[in-house]
Amino acid sequence: MLHLLQLEWKKVAPNRSFRLAMGMYVILLPLLYLTVKSMTSSGKGAPAEMVQSFYVFPNIWDTIAYWASWLTFFLLVYISIWMVTSEHSFKTMRQNLITGMERRSFLLGKVMMMTLLALFATLYMAIVAYIYGSFAGGYGNPWGHEINAVWRFFVQNMFYMSFAFMLAVLFNRSGLAMIVFFAYLLIVERIIRYLVFLNLLDQLKWGSYFPGSAAWDVVPFYMAKKAPSFNQEIAELILPYNVATGLTIVYTILFLGIAYRVFMTRDL
Repeated sequence: MLHLLQLEWKKVAPNRSFRLAMGMYVILLPLLYLTVKSMTSSGKGAPAEMVQSFYVFPNIWDTIAYWASWLTFFLLVYISIWMVTSEHSFKTMRQNLITGMERRSFLLGKVMMMTLLALFATLYMAIVAYIYGSFAGGYGNPWGHEINAVWRFFVQNMFYMSFAFMLAVLFNRSGLAMIVFFAYLLIVERIIRYLVFLNLLDQLKWGSYFPGSAAWDVVPFYMAKKAPSFNQEIAELILPYNVATGLTIVYTILFLGIAYRVFMTRDL
């Protein structure tokens, strides 16, 4: 298995797009956090103190995980799609299989690389959160239950990357796969949720169990559950962490299973 990971690394490491995407994640995450913090630092009184509590321990884990999730939503998804579609475009996939590589091994190498990238993104996010939290201080234990945002962030990353990976296997075209990915999560699922479940069935909560909605709730907006002034109706739609995380893991396995089935049976 280590050989497969090394092979994948040799493919992606020299690529300029890969290095640009990973470099953007490393550079933009701390800058994004500082920007958001500076925009919400003005003001005095109880509301301001409540907002500031999200930028110190222990809540900083949730805060940085949320903003990091937006970066991975775009950057890691791009890499996941590119890893598959580039092999198809440059005919290297067919060449690897002709020279004796098993389809299962080819696919496993991609999944292992995705997992490695998700682990890196998670570890880096945790390091950034710990450094900023240490400088900011705080009133709580940095190792409290809020640190669970770290592993939930990893689960969310694997969901996004697996969904994108499945679409790349299905369509073999990076542009089409990315359009379907963003269109479904940002537009289609929301239309279904509000048009069908709200207007027709009057059960908006049911829409929370859709793949994208469940994944959003794994690392939700950090004020949604803890800020008393936040819209209570919206807060009630957010799934409990254990339910959202469990559903997201199931969807991730399902997407990988579909990708495996299609790849193993398709005529390449």
